[in-house]
Amino acid sequence: MKTQNPKTEKKEVKKAVKKALEKSLTDKFLEVVKQLGHDAEKIGKDIEIAGKFVAKKLSKRLKDLKEATDNKLEAVKTATEAAAKVKEIKKSAVKGTKTAKKIVKKAVSKAKPVVQSVKVAAIATEEKAAEAIAKPLKKVVEKTAAAKVEPAVSKTAARKPAAPKKD
Repeated sequence: MKTQNPKTEKKEVKKAVKKALEKSLTDKFLEVVKQLGHDAEKIGKDIEIAGKFVAKKLSKRLKDLKEATDNKLEAVKTATEAAAKVKEIKKSAVKGTKTAKKIVKKAVSKAKPVVQSVKVAAIATEEKAAEAIAKPLKKVVEKTAAAKVEPAVSKTAARKPAAPKKD
């Protein structure tokens, strides 16, 4: 048993619709001709041909209108989809910057040295404390003075011109 193809079913439906349109137009034309007082039976064939012609024109025009509306609908859909994508991208960018800022804040807060993290041995007495404070100051002063003198000597030694070449 063969099943009918969907394409043939659609064609049959379209033909049936066209026939119904032709029939209704022909009936309307016959009715109008009778109301005008003419003998519709004599010109029945001509009226039938006119009904087919008008039905064909209407179906072509409706087909064109359908295509035009479909194109417009597709254009509107693509525009709305594009707008939706842009909104999503903007939202994700905003979220990304917010999360990045939070991560940077956390990293900065972790990178800062905390006062409690620096451990210094306790000094037992005031005298030892005074000595400890006085000694480093003297050492620092002596080291800075020595450092200033030594580079000056090394700079002048580096600047001496090279000895002239002997031929």
